[in-house]
Amino acid sequence: MGKGVFFTSASMVLAVIITATLRSHHHETRHNSNNPSFTDFRSNASHLLRSNGFNFVATFLHISPDLFLSTPQTTIFAVPDGAISNLSLPPYMMKHFLAYHISPLKLTMQDLLRKPATTCLPTLVLRKSVGITKSDAKRGVLEINNVLITHPDLFVKGLVTIHGLAGSFASFDRQQESINLAVCETGQNKNNGKDEWGKVVKFLGSSGFMAFAIGLNSVTDRIVKDFPDLVSVTIFTPPNVALMAMSSPLLDKFMRSHIVFERRTFKQLASLSAGASLRTLVAGKHVEITESSKISHAVSINGVAITAPDLFSSKNFVVHGIARPLNIDDELSSMSG
Repeated sequence: MGKGVFFTSASMVLAVIITATLRSHHHETRHNSNNPSFTDFRSNASHLLRSNGFNFVATFLHISPDLFLSTPQTTIFAVPDGAISNLSLPPYMMKHFLAYHISPLKLTMQDLLRKPATTCLPTLVLRKSVGITKSDAKRGVLEINNVLITHPDLFVKGLVTIHGLAGSFASFDRQQESINLAVCETGQNKNNGKDEWGKVVKFLGSSGFMAFAIGLNSVTDRIVKDFPDLVSVTIFTPPNVALMAMSSPLLDKFMRSHIVFERRTFKQLASLSAGASLRTLVAGKHVEITESSKISHAVSINGVAITAPDLFSSKNFVVHGIARPLNIDDELSSMSG
């Protein structure tokens, strides 16, 4: 039996076994199955994966695309067949394993090579990230968690990028029956990032955003604890916020709803299309670009205009002043309306 036939058969068998594990998520994106462009994407991406020795991942992408496309932007780091079969991973852990190889960001090889070594990249596993451990832009060589990207930009279309790997980011502990996920550490992580957050709080307090600065300072420790691998953020700062009337849980949610992953300058936000989604620090909540124009220099988030772009900017943080608080759900709407 040829090697290709073996891996194709094995991937199909394993796919059947774990289908039940993944089935609970099918309802979230079942409507996409009737979308021609979505069907073309799944077919084209699966074909490219199979053609390059990633049969397992291709099979899972075909039977459960919602796992891979659960966020507006996605980068899939495809694990080769040999690495998956050598893990002897129990089927019920497969979803967790694959999620650790998916980032809710669109990262082409060029994007990755622009980032410094030790940069942490978020994954779909809550509070777990992977890190760039080697980057050589001249040679086009990049490693994540010490695993080489062998097939850069294997698939790039829309907001989805797929890279092929030489191995796996994770390992399986047979004695503990658990997946070992490496801890990504940066210089910011070593001091918990408090210095950077402190600079933002101090700046806001001296720039007419005292109420927001007080609120941010009160939740910083919890944010750092919940997101130890958080590298860069964008903060949308409204004026005149009545925070004193909020309970502690509601204040925490309010502040996090105004912070999104990744540092995005005003120019970068203006380059996004209306409808683009940005993930906030509130689990499962996003804000949306409702207006963006490079010509008129106007950008709105959830219908709220950015009135003071790039108020504060550092290597990892950027702060934009906005006209009023953002509303991401009914609870916050009634509170801030």
